[in-house]
Amino acid sequence: MIEIFKSGGMLMYGILLLSILGTTVIIERFVYFLKNEKGIKEQLKKELEEAIASKDKELAISLCERENSSSLKVLKELILEHNFDEKVDIEYLEEKARERALIEIPKLENHMWLLGVVAHVTPLVGLLGTVSGMIAAFRVIAVVGSGKPEMLADGISQALITTAAGLTVAIPALILYNYYNKKIDYVVNEIEKTTVEFINSLRK
Repeated sequence: MIEIFKSGGMLMYGILLLSILGTTVIIERFVYFLKNEKGIKEQLKKELEEAIASKDKELAISLCERENSSSLKVLKELILEHNFDEKVDIEYLEEKARERALIEIPKLENHMWLLGVVAHVTPLVGLLGTVSGMIAAFRVIAVVGSGKPEMLADGISQALITTAAGLTVAIPALILYNYYNKKIDYVVNEIEKTTVEFINSLRK
């Protein structure tokens, strides 16, 4: 395995660095979403609706603190800002929801740009290795002719190995980059849905 890696040339170290970077981001995002973004359970949603309907502010806040999801953090902010015994200022609550969402969304997108770089740059590094390897192979042909194919092996090997290595890193990185982006979209939609449901319940 080490010999194959070395035969790929110096660009293999760049691909290795990108793979380590991508793997680190993938693991970090997996742990973050596992701990924080499980979605609001139906039972908790029912209890929240009952607490809000009965204007029990303390209970509603404690229910929001049961889970660490972004949508519950935004909802908790709205409950803290709203006094159930006074007239509802819908516009103010909408602005507070937007303000809190702008705090939470960057946490969801944290390091995603790095995973995007790995997914899109790694195949280009592999392609660069391919071009470099083929240039080396043609240079050998120009110098000694095509009568000694064993002398072409190093350049062709480098060309094929870097391409394969680049794609091996890029394909799972691209799949998980799109998966996490979809997950982020789901959480953002949940924030919006939770906010709208709460504000609409106050209008009744």
